[in-house]
Amino acid sequence: MKPDREQRRDDALVFRAAELFLGERSQGLSPSAIAAQVSNEFELKPPLTREAIYPMISEAVSRGFLRLVPPVDRQLTEQISAKYPILQPGALHVVQTAGPHDNAKVAVVAAELAFQLLAEVLKTKRSPDVGLGLGPGRATLDFCRAFSSLLAGYPEPVKLKLVAISAGCPADEPEYASTSFFNLFPAHVVHSKVGLFAESLVTVKAFAEIQGRAGVSEAFAARESIDLVVTSMGDVQDKDDLLCKFMRQSSRQDFNRLLARKCIGNVQYRPYTAKGPVEEKPGDLRAVTLYELEDLVRIAGQKNKHVILIARQCGICGRSLAESLRPLLSNPQLKVFSTLVMDAATARGLLKSE
Repeated sequence: MKPDREQRRDDALVFRAAELFLGERSQGLSPSAIAAQVSNEFELKPPLTREAIYPMISEAVSRGFLRLVPPVDRQLTEQISAKYPILQPGALHVVQTAGPHDNAKVAVVAAELAFQLLAEVLKTKRSPDVGLGLGPGRATLDFCRAFSSLLAGYPEPVKLKLVAISAGCPADEPEYASTSFFNLFPAHVVHSKVGLFAESLVTVKAFAEIQGRAGVSEAFAARESIDLVVTSMGDVQDKDDLLCKFMRQSSRQDFNRLLARKCIGNVQYRPYTAKGPVEEKPGDLRAVTLYELEDLVRIAGQKNKHVILIARQCGICGRSLAESLRPLLSNPQLKVFSTLVMDAATARGLLKSE
C-alpha cells in the first residue's frame, strides 16, 4: 500500500490528467499535450508518454473522479406522468435504455437519486446516522454497487445503518439476498449492519411468532430508524422472478394459489393484485419481510422518509414489467414508492392501451 502522501499525489496526478483530457472551459487537450503539461506541473522524471494518458482516464473513472450518469428520457417521463396522475412532480425517472443489457443503467440513476436524498436526510438530522433498508434482488445488487461507489468519496460525514428488509433468496442464488449486499459498502461510511436471518418462506400464522426470535427481532426493532428504503419488483408471469422461483421450489400448490387469486406482481417479495395486497390465509406460505405493502405506502408518504422503487425488464428473458407495474400507478393503495426509476421498455409498455 502506498504511503498517504504518495497516494494523495498520485490521486492529484490522475485527476489532473482527466481534467485536461475533458477540458476545463474549452476543448480538452491531446494526449501528447496532456503528457507534457502534467509532467511539467508535477516535475515527473522521466516524463509521461502519450500512451500513459488513456489508462489514467480509466483510472480516474475507477477512483470516482469521473461519474458517468446515464441520460433520462424526458419525453417518456412526461408522457407517463401525464397518463398516471398518481405520480407527483419529480417522482418518476425513465432511463434511456436499449434492452436488458442496459439494466445496470437504471440502478445507476437510482443510486444518483439516493445520493441526493441522502443529502436531504442529513440536513434534517442532528447526527450523520442514516438508516438504509435494502430489499432483495438483482436490481438492488446493481444499486448497491453504484451507490457504494458514490459514497467512497462522499465529502460529508455519514454513517449508514444498513438493514436487510427481506430474508433469504433462492438457495442457489445467495448473491441476491439483502444481507449479502452489506460488504459492498466502504467500511468508513458504515455505522452498523442488521441482517434478517429466518427461513425465506413461513406460514402466515407462524410469521408473527418468528418476529421475536434472535436474528429476526433485531431487524424489526430497526424499522423505525430506516430513512431510505430501496427495493425492486417482480412479475408473477416472469419465470426468472426470485419470489416466484422459490415459491415454485417450496410449494407449487402455494404458487398456483397466488395465480388463482389473480396475483400480478410483488414488491419486496409481497404479492399484489390490481385491487391491493393478495389476501392470505393462515396456512399460506409467505416471505419473511420487514414491511407489508401498506407499510411501504405509509413510509413513501412521510416527510423525510423515502422509498425508491426500481422497475426494469427482466435481465434474463427481457420480459417487460409494464403490466405488473400498472396497478402501482393506478391504485393509491399500492403506491409503494416516493421515487420510481424505470427503463425505457417498461415505460413504452405502460403507454400502450391496457
